[in-house]
Amino acid sequence: MPVSCGQFSYANISPERILGVSGTLTALGEYEKNVLAKYGVNTFMYVPSVYGESNFQFDKAGDGIRIESSLSDFFHSITDQIQRLVKEKRAVIVFFQDNLRLKEFTNSAFYRQLGRQKKLLTEELSTTDKEFIIKKAATKGNVTLSTAVFGRGTDFFCKDETVQRQGGVHIIQAFLSEEQSEEIQIQGRTARQGKKGSYQMILLDSHLQYQYDLKIGWKDKVPKEDWYDCLSSAREKKHKGRCEMMEKNLVDASKKDKDTHRYFDALLANSTREASTRFKEIYTSFKKGSMPTSIDLDIAFVVDVTGSMGPYMKASVTTLSDMVCGSSAIVEKLKVNYPDVKFHLRIGVMGYRDIDDGTDRFSESTCQGRGHFHESAGDAIQFLQKTLSNASGGGDLAEDHWGAISRCANWNSLDDWTASIKFMLLLTDAPAHGMVPPASASVPNVDNYSVRHPDGLTAGKVVETLIRKDIDLFICSFNPPSTSQTEEALSRAFFDNKDNSEQRELTSIPMVPVNRNQSVEVFGGHGKHIIFVLDMSGSMSHNWGGVVAAYNQYICQRRQNQSDCDLVSVVQFSSTAKVYVRMTPISQAPNNLSFGGGGTRFHPAAQSACEVACMTPSSHIPVIVFMSDGASHDASQAAGEFSQLNRTIRLNTETDLELHVIAFGSGADTSQLKQIAGASQNGKLHMSADTAELSNIFVDIASGGNVTDRIEAEIGKRISEAVSDRLSLEFIA
Repeated sequence: MPVSCGQFSYANISPERILGVSGTLTALGEYEKNVLAKYGVNTFMYVPSVYGESNFQFDKAGDGIRIESSLSDFFHSITDQIQRLVKEKRAVIVFFQDNLRLKEFTNSAFYRQLGRQKKLLTEELSTTDKEFIIKKAATKGNVTLSTAVFGRGTDFFCKDETVQRQGGVHIIQAFLSEEQSEEIQIQGRTARQGKKGSYQMILLDSHLQYQYDLKIGWKDKVPKEDWYDCLSSAREKKHKGRCEMMEKNLVDASKKDKDTHRYFDALLANSTREASTRFKEIYTSFKKGSMPTSIDLDIAFVVDVTGSMGPYMKASVTTLSDMVCGSSAIVEKLKVNYPDVKFHLRIGVMGYRDIDDGTDRFSESTCQGRGHFHESAGDAIQFLQKTLSNASGGGDLAEDHWGAISRCANWNSLDDWTASIKFMLLLTDAPAHGMVPPASASVPNVDNYSVRHPDGLTAGKVVETLIRKDIDLFICSFNPPSTSQTEEALSRAFFDNKDNSEQRELTSIPMVPVNRNQSVEVFGGHGKHIIFVLDMSGSMSHNWGGVVAAYNQYICQRRQNQSDCDLVSVVQFSSTAKVYVRMTPISQAPNNLSFGGGGTRFHPAAQSACEVACMTPSSHIPVIVFMSDGASHDASQAAGEFSQLNRTIRLNTETDLELHVIAFGSGADTSQLKQIAGASQNGKLHMSADTAELSNIFVDIASGGNVTDRIEAEIGKRISEAVSDRLSLEFIA
């Protein structure tokens, strides 16, 4: 049996002399300088380059920093920049944070647009292949996609005179480094040995939110010339927190080091009694504060798969998969805080429908008769995809949350719920039976079991089971107002339970902003009057079938979302515009749209769309989806029409027009379409590489916005915090 009998700290060594060479000496912060000073390192020598003044270019106040709001825009921006520079006969090297982020990009439709000269530089390659890609990376027209590990010390030396004449190798960093020294190293992959070169950051808002607590949309409130300072401040704040934690750990390590030396001194002096006393003190203190070397986690994904959840299924699959083994993997996040602990994650999956859905009520993962938790992430994801592929059923609007929680918590096979830390994540957009908000209680078909659950289940009973099984519960709501009463009942049940000695409580995660959810539609308030404004000019001829398919997918998703009160209008335009569908109930919307052809003018289309929008009844809210693959000289006039409509809507409803503008394909003029989207504060420009991406965008609009990034950031962060709290309680306190 291994027994801890001491711990030495390398921080307490006393060397006679320390020498070092660094290429990032200028990036040292005050904390690092103070640490070096403690060891007598007080002299620094800065050696200038033998190649003279640097030709490195980084436009911090201009296009040198791009921050995108969605994953699609993020990938589009990277692709657009690469394609532009390749046309200029330059070489481009893109650094992603890790392999997972790189794979996200290579799995997207944008990656396929980069042509044949793209190369992937990863650690899995053979030495020969790596050397070949590195040698070719700085030559004309080459695109190299790599991970951050190759941003340090890799010699991408440019000998191509054509590349030099055009400005040298261009570096794109697709993440914000946690340490400035890494950023400087990545910048140093270009403009080497007196050559020309440029550098640029292209970042994603949700990545910055998770890593640095920069709230979504912060960039819109800060002048662009101050973006880099804000990013640096956020990085420094996080770095300061790490430094404070290191100092705290150093105090503890120094005490253990001192106690260990006393113990060994007693042993060397043959002082048995003192050695025994010292050992008892060390062993007792280590036992109290020692972190285990491995920790098991059981996480059950319990997902409402009734019809109203249809719009969220794709986002849920993507996000939950990413939590298991993607860029937002829970285990990877935990390793950041607990690098010495090996986390063993098992995943259980259950889809559930309503009480009256019979044999389709529950769909559960099983593993060779031993239980419901998968050891293999791949098997868990495969079952998850299958379970969430068909959102249907439900009948009334309230759902069987009590039955789902109870069934999952009572999994009792040999290997069920055996981990030391256990989580259950319930994803839904509806209230539990008996928990419908009072304002919606009179809506027809809202709750068929409002008085009593057929199995006698209540919030108190399911919470009692969770506490007995030591399971922490998360409610991930896509419709926070509709689930608020359910969450309040569960919170009260945790608080009132006399056996809740560990003070467990419900963790609520709103998966959409409260002011943009669909509760008012689902529970009898305003429906949507969705107005499609679709470009049918000649350049759209080969893609028109895909456009119609995306339109039909939108109709399908809204109907699955039980939004049969919606109205649909369709304006199609080329050089002129015509209203083909006018305020038709969504259940009667046509599934085929004829194609026209011709040139492209935006203003007639905007006029027609605004005329139809002004006819919207008071029971509905207009939403405009404007899609084009081209450009027009009258974009400012079109923007003016939508601005006037927005003023009218704001005057009547105190809210801005929901305006979605989609730039389709590589020929769309994004600057003109961005101007149109800017006509409303609630306007948004979407980038669509192909018709498949267009369908995804339409589904996101149908569900009230792209929730995937928010889910990843919120759930991953909350679970990581919950695990940290539990570890602190059990092993550190």
